[in-house]
Order: sequence, then structure tokens, then C-alpha cells
Amino acid sequence: MKHHAKLLILCSFNSIGYQLLDQKIEEYLKTNQEEIVLYLVGTPITYLKIYEQILFHLYGRIKQYPTKFIVIFDIFNKELRNKYQFDLVINLGTNLQGDFNIQLKINHEIQKIQFQQEGYTVNQFQRGANSGTFDHLHIGHKMLLSLSLLAVSQHLTIGITSEILLQKKKLRGFIQSYNTRVRCVKEFCSMFRPDIELQFSELIDSNGLKGQYEILITTQDCQNSIENINNLRKQEGLNEINRYIMGIIENQNHQGDGKISSTQFREQISQKNRLTEYEYLELRTEWLSVSNNLYWFESILVDYYSQPQRYYHTLRHIYDMLKQLKGIKNIRNVKLATFFHDIIYYPKIHDNEEKSCLLFQQFAKEGNIDTDIVSIFILQTKSHQTDVPFLPENDLSDLMIYLDADMSILESDAYPIYAQDIRKEYSHLSDQEYKTNRIAVLQKFLQSKIFNLRNEEKARKNIQEEIDILQNWVV
Repeated sequence: MKHHAKLLILCSFNSIGYQLLDQKIEEYLKTNQEEIVLYLVGTPITYLKIYEQILFHLYGRIKQYPTKFIVIFDIFNKELRNKYQFDLVINLGTNLQGDFNIQLKINHEIQKIQFQQEGYTVNQFQRGANSGTFDHLHIGHKMLLSLSLLAVSQHLTIGITSEILLQKKKLRGFIQSYNTRVRCVKEFCSMFRPDIELQFSELIDSNGLKGQYEILITTQDCQNSIENINNLRKQEGLNEINRYIMGIIENQNHQGDGKISSTQFREQISQKNRLTEYEYLELRTEWLSVSNNLYWFESILVDYYSQPQRYYHTLRHIYDMLKQLKGIKNIRNVKLATFFHDIIYYPKIHDNEEKSCLLFQQFAKEGNIDTDIVSIFILQTKSHQTDVPFLPENDLSDLMIYLDADMSILESDAYPIYAQDIRKEYSHLSDQEYKTNRIAVLQKFLQSKIFNLRNEEKARKNIQEEIDILQNWVV
């Protein structure tokens, strides 16, 4: 499948459970690198527990994929296709065939979907609430938010833990700011169910949410806190809140206590990008020197640069590159180009630079930033040439320094690690294919000028050594 920025899959609600649907979703997850929205048509008003089991099954299929996957039910957002733009729409229709035999693993028990259960129904309550850190929004959060939005008909208050209460969290330097977490939650909720009024409450103590709510939606590991909240509400003359306890999605890697958590994602970000907490905060400070929009750094850039297919083209590369920017005339332009030049990186496609430039322009439009020079810099990383017509002298000087910084790994003592990382990024190629293609790329480096302003001796030595290793590689 061709690379697409956003993919919309249309399918009948009644198709849920057929193995063919599961197979198709898995196929799209493997081949599409961006956001996938599964839009279920013909959704009934039924029990919350049924929705929970359906969401458990569908979200459970994406744990090993980088794709941003969202499940939307048509009855709660009829205007989805009019409001959001999709690059590709796939209509699976209503006639899926195959075995209907879904099994769901919820809290270590195997259960079959049952379409007759007692309990709360969708829209049963007018006002509801939930709470959490909602750091690095993951499928567990999406489950909780989805069920919360389904439980109410008018209003949902979402309590989000303040930064003050997160000081003792593991890898707290990687925790997103309060405003970033609010925006991520708001964007998800608005797409899932735009008719519900949202209110955000910053939780600054352990007493939880206050107000007139009929139901509190939470997870099993928070049951005790509901008892405490209800006891406090009784003391203050407030009504006792009904509760809906959601199951816990397991961590596929079985790390920690077995559940998917934001801590797990912070660890993955640190490990994938080979950044210590201190280095990450340094990088965050560099971003703040060019933009006060932390959402774009903490959510979008971090998400893209932490994708599983990356090994060299991660935030580590951005961090190291920023350290190389000496003698720059217009530092803001060059830093922005550095942050965005590899934001889109998929080894199987050939327009990464163009797509990276488009994403930068989307950011620039939001911040009313001039795009011309930064766009040129990003696009020039494809050829690493400086032959840009009518480029002002100061910008040409900056471009030379910028392109040299991008290629500085070639003269580094860390070159052998870089070579290994590139092989991992091209793991879809056979050993013979990689050997042939990589040697061709390296020889092209040697046949042209590598740097604009630096001595090339060490870089040429490193490149030749890799060529020698590859030529002696028996495959």
C-alpha cells in the first residue's frame, strides 16, 4: 500500500467479530504509517459493557504498531467525513464473510462477546466524569475516554493531574505539560463524540473531582479512590457517584505490573531516542527557544521521532545536530529546519523530505511563521546540495553549516553504530539487496563533495571502511 497520511476505514458495526475484518485491519496497520480511523456504520444504542468488549478487541490489535488508531461509531459523530480530511477512504462494506469467533483477554480471563448483558446503557447519564494523568495518550486512555463519552448524553468533566502531583513519577522529565495533555485529550474527544460538552479540571490534590456528576468512569486499579471520593462527597453534602469500572489493557511486553501505562511509554521514548532525562530536557529547552508551542514538540515531534522503524533518525540525531550549529546567522530558521527535517521518515518511501516540509508548514500556519527559508533547508536535505537560486548570502552560509551538521555522523567515532542503525532501518531488505544498495550509496558519497566547510578525511575513511566490510560480507 502507498504511504498515506490519514486512512479512513468504513465498515458495518455488524462486521465486528469476523476474522476477515481483523485480518484487514492488521494488514492496514502494517502498511500504513500514519493515522487510521475505523468508522463503524450502523451503530446501535446498547450496553456500555458491549462497547467495552468491542473496544478491547479492536484496540488490542494495535499494541505492536506505531499507527495512531481511533475507533469511531457513526451514531455519535455523523459529520466525521465532512469535518476531517482523509487521504484515502476504504469501504469494506457490509458483506464480510468468515468465522465469527472473537476471544477477548480481559484481566487474564478469556471471554466471548455477548450481545445481551445487564448494566448501564449508552447515554444513561446526563453528566459524568473521569480522571487521570493522560500522559502520552495511549490505547488505555482512549478506552477510558471512549466509554466515558458513551456513558453520558450532555456533559463530561475530565480531571487531569497537575504537574505538581507528578513530581515523583518515574522519568518525570519526559511527562508532557498539562496544556499538551489537555489538548491531546480534547482532540480525541472532539473526534469521537463532538456533541458532548467538555470541561477540564486540573487536579492539584488527592481528593479528586468535585461537582454534580451522576457517574464516574474509571479503571479497576482506581476503585479504592472512588470510595474515598464518595466519602468526601458525603461529608460535603454532595450526591454519591455511580461508578463504571473498566478493565485494564495488558502490556504486551509484560513489563512492570503488566498493564499498559504512560511510564512504559516514557521509558520507550528514552530508550528509542537514546536520550537521558537531562538530555531530553535540554532538547525541550532548545525547542522553547524557537517556539512556545510545547504541544508540537511533546506530542507530534516526540511521537514521530520515537516510531519503531527508526534507529538512527531519532531525537538523538536532532540533539547531536543542534550541538553542531556554530556560526549560524539566523538560528531560529536553522533550528526549526533541524527539528522538522526528518519528522517523516519511512525507508520504504522516497518523498520523506517533501512530507516533512508539509508537516512543518502545517506547524508554521498554526504559529503564523514564515515558511520559505525553513522549507528550502528541509528540502535540501534530500540532495545535500547548496545550489539554491537567489538565496541570500547569510542564508547560504547557514545552509552550508546546517547540511554539514546533518552529515556530521560520517566523521564521527560513532560511525559503526550509525552503520548498524541504518541496516536496522532497512530490515525489510534482504542481506543481498541491502549490501548492493548500501555500497552504491556509499560510493556515491565518495564520488562527490561530502561537506561544505569541513575536512572530509575522517568521513571518507569511515565510509571506505564500511564499503570494505560490506564487500567482504558473505550473504
